[in-house]
Formats: sequence, structure tokens, C-alpha cells
Amino acid sequence: MAILSIQSQVVSGYVGNSAAVFALQRAGREVWPVPTTLLSHHPGHGGAEGGRIAPELLNRLLDGLVNRGCFSHCEAVLSGYLGHEDAAACVARAVKLAKAGTPKAVYLCDPVLGDDGRLYVRGEIVSAMHDLIRQADILTPNAFELALLTGHACASREAAVQAMRLLQSQGPRLVVLSSFAGGDTPAGTLDLLALDGADAWALNIPRFEQKFHGAGDLFAALFLAEWLSAGGDTGRALGRACAAVQAILGETAALQADELQLIGAQALAVAPPRLFVPQRIA
Repeated sequence: MAILSIQSQVVSGYVGNSAAVFALQRAGREVWPVPTTLLSHHPGHGGAEGGRIAPELLNRLLDGLVNRGCFSHCEAVLSGYLGHEDAAACVARAVKLAKAGTPKAVYLCDPVLGDDGRLYVRGEIVSAMHDLIRQADILTPNAFELALLTGHACASREAAVQAMRLLQSQGPRLVVLSSFAGGDTPAGTLDLLALDGADAWALNIPRFEQKFHGAGDLFAALFLAEWLSAGGDTGRALGRACAAVQAILGETAALQADELQLIGAQALAVAPPRLFVPQRIA
């Protein structure tokens, strides 16, 4: 069984598929990467070259997978940065093909729209994202994206959970808030929250001062891998994925690197030195 991962790709660095694919493979998963954009490196470094992949080509790639019969053994679809609103229709088509070919296939939508109060996609992509949310089984927004998609500011854990339930009502059974710091979050830490149906978990972790490109992409991929391996045990998947990501971020911070140290820290990701156990809150 394989995971179809549709998101951005860079030649140098580790964001989008360039982070997710190796992480999933290192976790023992077969991955089929489809790029929505191809850039030389993350635009945050300046001077990036490249551009989006035309929807026509994306659909031709999906056609090839259909011709090969791949969707009969596709256990999940993962989507991230789209780059253009037309890519949303390609993702929706991939989800439909996966679920037709493998009825138990799941779709994890990482709604990559912005962070730290800044939107870094066009408004049309935000609108298109609502269509994908309705098809998603799992949704992994950050705090900015949660507020953007629901129109609700989240100043506390309780407010964040309420906003997550609004997203749940749109379609996904499982919503994971990948990073959150509200007024009741202890200083120097971040909260991760998960809602799976009526059940809820919270996890509080140390916060790094450094900003990491690709951390959210890495978390979404590893959470999906752990969730599949755990047979849908959301609490276990949250703790294990977070432990792996924290280990990689810790190595990156220790080296003062401006790219995730995904290769050098790969052993830590598989066997992280510190484990995290989420707290059941509902």
C-alpha cells in the first residue's frame, strides 16, 4: 500500500514533498510524490526560481497512475501547499480515485495557507481549500489557518477546540491543531490539540525560538504515517509524530541550520530520545 503525496517540491532543502517523502519512506511507507510547484529552494531564503505545475500535467500524472492500476493499492492521499487554486480540483480527483480503488483509503488535508499572522497564498486558494476540507478525513491546520478557515480568533485552548469543532462539522472526522499558543499556554511552550469525533487530546511541548521551514509539512506526513501504523489511534499517533518532529527540530536548532536536518537526524526521528504522551481532555 502507498501514500499519494500532492504538494510543493524544492530542489534544495526540506519543505513540502522534499520533507514528507523521505520522512514517510524512513517510516517504512511507499510514497508517490506529485509536485504542485517546483522551486529551487524555499522562497523565504530569497532568490527562489521555478513555478507551479500546470493542472493539465497534474491530471496527466494521475491518468498515468490510473493506467498503471495504482489506485487499487493507495491507502492514503496527503495534500499540502497547492500553489494555485486549480490544483485543488486535481487533489479532489485524486481523493476520489483513491477511495474508489481502495475503499478504506483516507485523505489528510494539510491546509497550507499561512502562518504567524501572514497569508502566503492567493484568496482563491483559501476558497478552494474549503472544498477540500469537506472531503478530508484528517485536517492539520496551524493556529493561523484555524482562525482563517473558521473566522474565529483563538485566544485560549477552549476557543481553539470550539473552532476545531466548526471545522469538524464541515467534513473531517479528525482535526489536529499542529501548533498553538493561547493565553493559557505556559510560557516557552506550544500546545497541540486533536479532535477525533467526540474524543479530544492535548499535548504541551517545549517551544523553539527558531522558525523552521517545513516543520508543518513534516508533522503532517509523520502524523499520517503514525496514525496508519497505530490503526487510527489518534493519541498515540499525536505523541509519536510530535516526538519525531521535535527530535529533528532539536538537531536543526543545535546546528543553527536554516534547513531541517532531516537526513542527519533520521535515526532520531525513528527512535526519538524523548517520548510525548498526550492528555485525554474529552
